Amino acid sequence: MIYMDHSATTPVDPRVVEAMAPYWTEFFGNPSSVYGLGRRSAAAMEDARRKVAGALNCQPAEVVFTSCGTESDNLAIRGVALAAAAKGRAWSIPAQSRRRSARTPR
Repeated sequence: MIYMDHSATTPVDPRVVEAMAPYWTEFFGNPSSVYGLGRRSAAAMEDARRKVAGALNCQPAEVVFTSCGTESDNLAIRGVALAAAAKGRAWSIPAQSRRRSARTPR
């Protein structure tokens, strides 16, 4: 089969599957919680954040993980709007945005 819709989703690299497997099956705690399983998940997320920041040559605090495209779109739109407001400029998104999620935040 030849999959042609990589804009919607992409296959996961086998190395990523291998690295993530323990967090899908054993260490799946809520990283925002205070119990041991959650703290381990939080430590793993912070380790991943440091690795991504190193690859992008930025600070770990500048790396934000989101759960979906809609969340990413809304975070980016909010960031641009807040940055413009901080400079005293108004900013709005055009009504004919490409992605429905950008037009209708959840």
